[in-house]
Amino acid sequence: MIRKSILALSTLITLASYGQKAGAPAAGTVAPKASAIAPKAEKSAVIFTVDKQPVTVGEFEYVYTKNNINNQADYSEKSLTDYLNLYENFRLKVREAEAMKLDTISSLKNELEGYRKQLAKSYLTDKEITDHLIQEAYERSKQEVNVSHILIGCDESANPSDTLIAYNKALDYRARLLKGEDFAKLAKEAAEKEKGDPSAKENGGTLGWFTVFQTVYPFESAAYGLKPGDVSGPVRSQFGYHIVKLNKTRPAQGEIHVAEVLIKTPEKATAEEIAKAKVRADSIYNLIALGKTKWDDAVTAFSEDRTSKNKKGELQWFGVGRMMPEFEEAAYALKKDGDIGKPIKTNYGWYIIKRLEKRAIPPFTEVKADFKKKVERDSRSSVAKTKLIDRIKRENKFSESLVTKRQFFDAVDTNQIRSGNLKADSIKFSGNEILFHLAGVAYKAKDFEQFLEKSAKRRNDKTKDGLLTEYYDNWVNQKCLDYEESMLDKKKPEFASLMKEYRDGILLFELTDRQVWGKATKDTAGLQAYHEQNKGKYMWKERADVEIYNCSDKKICDDAHAMAQSGKTGEEIQKALNKEGSNSKVSVLSGKYEKGQYDVVDKSTWKKGLEPITKINDSSYQFILVKEIIKPEPKSLKEAKGYAVSDYQEFLEKKWLADLRQKYPIEVNQAVFKSLIKK
Repeated sequence: MIRKSILALSTLITLASYGQKAGAPAAGTVAPKASAIAPKAEKSAVIFTVDKQPVTVGEFEYVYTKNNINNQADYSEKSLTDYLNLYENFRLKVREAEAMKLDTISSLKNELEGYRKQLAKSYLTDKEITDHLIQEAYERSKQEVNVSHILIGCDESANPSDTLIAYNKALDYRARLLKGEDFAKLAKEAAEKEKGDPSAKENGGTLGWFTVFQTVYPFESAAYGLKPGDVSGPVRSQFGYHIVKLNKTRPAQGEIHVAEVLIKTPEKATAEEIAKAKVRADSIYNLIALGKTKWDDAVTAFSEDRTSKNKKGELQWFGVGRMMPEFEEAAYALKKDGDIGKPIKTNYGWYIIKRLEKRAIPPFTEVKADFKKKVERDSRSSVAKTKLIDRIKRENKFSESLVTKRQFFDAVDTNQIRSGNLKADSIKFSGNEILFHLAGVAYKAKDFEQFLEKSAKRRNDKTKDGLLTEYYDNWVNQKCLDYEESMLDKKKPEFASLMKEYRDGILLFELTDRQVWGKATKDTAGLQAYHEQNKGKYMWKERADVEIYNCSDKKICDDAHAMAQSGKTGEEIQKALNKEGSNSKVSVLSGKYEKGQYDVVDKSTWKKGLEPITKINDSSYQFILVKEIIKPEPKSLKEAKGYAVSDYQEFLEKKWLADLRQKYPIEVNQAVFKSLIKK
């Protein structure tokens, strides 16, 4: 569906050009004469009408500049005249589509609505905030941070009292930390007693190095907002409250591409097993370092990483925070491409790492689009959405009744909302009670009840109030976005222009398919008649009717040539010479060819008769029998169908446009048109 409509838009010019050659004056239209440059007309001025329907300067200039790329929209008299003719043809077809009420066809209306929803997405965001988040993320990516944290676990849907308890506990841990207690000790304590980060039991809360997009946005912002040695206040995330300490920073190391040889150790390896693996890894490293074995050979012979072994040990490019810390540190420690480091130990075994390439952070212009996608997928995208919702509420006088909202929540049965099996009429609450106003419209309890009936799912992850709050907020936000979308045509002229262009394109495609494309292929009688009247356009040039004999050796080729000389047919020759079980074979290709179609035929004498044998290579030979030289003659409809159908479509298009110009008169405002001419 989308493909069809894009094609329709692309045919705005090409379809119109079927009607008349560019620059030819349209029927009922007077081509403007060269004159002194007139004052520029306003965007709202009417440049021409189709059946009294106006086309403004703004609309004409929009499509003129959009469809004349590569500096062709030079506003010269010729360029404007050419395009005026094309655009008149386009508007004629759209007028006919409207008269036929094609815009009421449900499938086309659904397609247009789907496009609208898709297009609106790019407008339903706070662009200023989004641009700031993209730039912020890029600036942060230039620096890497080494961070530790203490986590007080608290579900994001926890009730306010539990949330406050967790917040106060976080404050207590921070106070103890500032009084001098050991960070690692406190992080382990929180992991055990306060549903904190389980890994803190092993690492003391130290997360190591990371960069942008590698953790939740609030945590990332806290880390990048500190100075080395500083400790944050409680930072809320979906996991709970974090106390964040910035240990140190460094410039971004970029991305690195390495290869590896892995000597594995068992998951619970003994000291002896680890030592034996190290001896083996050291010996392999020495073989490589002393030049006694090449890297690729060492990977093939010794590496125990099945994934990379068949790729010369190569891993994918990676940056900070993507690999095991010890592996990452050893890789980045290699000074130049080609360097190979001594074996390093990890939980998986001993690695020998070879640096292949390294690249720095690219310029912002190169990664902006990628960062935009990451921002949109990341938790920080909620910041832009929240700002947008806040703006919509502020601009459209949003107000809500917290009392009514509370009463509604109390009226909802806990089991029903948790089970997701909630029916609107089961809620014992007046449906006419108003929950909120937006842009002068009252949204009532019955509207929310219907939303709950459609949206509620079986869930036990939150309290009743937590679930209802989430559903209510989603409902309010959606109504805000729906309203904003409904106003896009008025608030965003470029959105309205794109929607109009797409709508016209859909109608144009459907109408042209009916009147031209489909008709040309289905109207067999009309196509036959057109071909008969114009068969002089579809002519074969002089052709050679030939048989081309390809032979597997000289002996069979001599025999085939002699039999062809005696008048035997290709079928008779093949039957006589192609013996079962023999490798000697002859094949025959028959056909009629114009010069330039087949180089083998082109090299013949182009005279009736048998050509001499030609050696193709050491094991194949060839000769040609020219049965006849055929004089130029018309192609049959079957032979010329592709060209005939295309020409018949153009014929139908021209006739159709002539009829439309009679049906829907066009009037051009010459003064307005001339005001657009710049040279």
